[in-house]
Amino acid sequence: MSPRGAYALGVVMGESEERHLLRILAHAVQQGCPLFSVRRDGSILHAIGSDDDPIEVHLQTGSPVADAETARETLVELARTYGLRGLVVQTDPTMRIDFDASFDALEAGDEFVVEAQAAEAETLEAPVVVGIPAYNEEHAVGSIVAEAREYADIVVVVDDGSVDETAERAAEAGAVVVEHPENRGYGAALRTLFEEGKRRNASSLVVLDADGQHSPCDIKRLLRQQEECGADIVIGSRFTGTVESDIPLYRRFGIWVINVLTNVGLGGFRKENRISDTQSGFRAYGAKALQTLADDETLGSNMRASTDILFHAREQGHRIDEVGVRVRYDLEDTYTENPISHGYSVVRGVLPLIERERPLTTVGVPGFVSTFVGLSLGFWSVFEYGQSGQFPIEVVFVSLVLLLVGFVGGVVAIVHQSLREAEIR
Repeated sequence: MSPRGAYALGVVMGESEERHLLRILAHAVQQGCPLFSVRRDGSILHAIGSDDDPIEVHLQTGSPVADAETARETLVELARTYGLRGLVVQTDPTMRIDFDASFDALEAGDEFVVEAQAAEAETLEAPVVVGIPAYNEEHAVGSIVAEAREYADIVVVVDDGSVDETAERAAEAGAVVVEHPENRGYGAALRTLFEEGKRRNASSLVVLDADGQHSPCDIKRLLRQQEECGADIVIGSRFTGTVESDIPLYRRFGIWVINVLTNVGLGGFRKENRISDTQSGFRAYGAKALQTLADDETLGSNMRASTDILFHAREQGHRIDEVGVRVRYDLEDTYTENPISHGYSVVRGVLPLIERERPLTTVGVPGFVSTFVGLSLGFWSVFEYGQSGQFPIEVVFVSLVLLLVGFVGGVVAIVHQSLREAEIR
């Protein structure tokens, strides 16, 4: 038995933390040490293995493990039962362990048990990072990671509270996996990727989906475009260039509506300033964009984040460019959210942004139109009364309502525009 095989790693797991067991077990196997795991619900799962012995997994039900101290005592008993010389105890399954430091502490002291020591945060500088937000994508994420590694210095997968083996499959394919304890949403996963990119001093962070709709080979297209034009954000667009995507008609219409609303809010009235695909999740972010996005706590946690990022880019003066990419729609189970509810939530999020960014356009113009129509109906009512001697009460009422709406809309637009100009100053 190897020196590491003489010691054991003992892990205390909560009811919702068992999904970390496979990852911890894989690391224990690499270190050549046995693993014992105690569940807090009263059952004991212990895996025995070392360089010389095969891994066996046993499930034993017994007296409830009521607290961490009782669990610790149970782990010690298991380690002694199997004739081991010492035990490293990990009470937080999400923690990355520094195995060398933990076992060195065990060897240096006289204690049979020591607490696991956390590994220091990685300081690797990766010029190009590929980031993949993933939620229950165990079937596709491994192949996406494997292919993406050809175009990146490092691939980071954010496992957003998956209940399947997404994290394990991504790690096996060579990705650095950052796990959210629970599902927090697409926007929250993006925020974590921005923080990872900033921490690693990445020159570019390329984000793509984990379901296989985006082809990792297009990563080089985005990076090349970013290098050539110097844009802070390059969007992989389904609607530009010679590349065509077979988009279902209902989704094409929904994207068109969101594109129009978003471009209005961004002020993209001229063709050369418009963004053709505001909802694309395939994007490359430069270092300047990463610095500001990682610190922006206002980004939405759901799918609306794609639009929030564009408004953030406009406020920060980031330059945006696009390059054509193909997106697949012939795959099964690629939607984590119903397309209709997705579109509704995005539009509902875009409208307040538009009203905030373009109050004169979104509120003032409709107010002016309402006032104009109200005045026109009023003049017509006066003319009709002069011609026929009959006063059109219904038309006059409508005219007054339109005038009131127009007046209120104009006031609101002016006030909001004034507040916005004050914020800018």
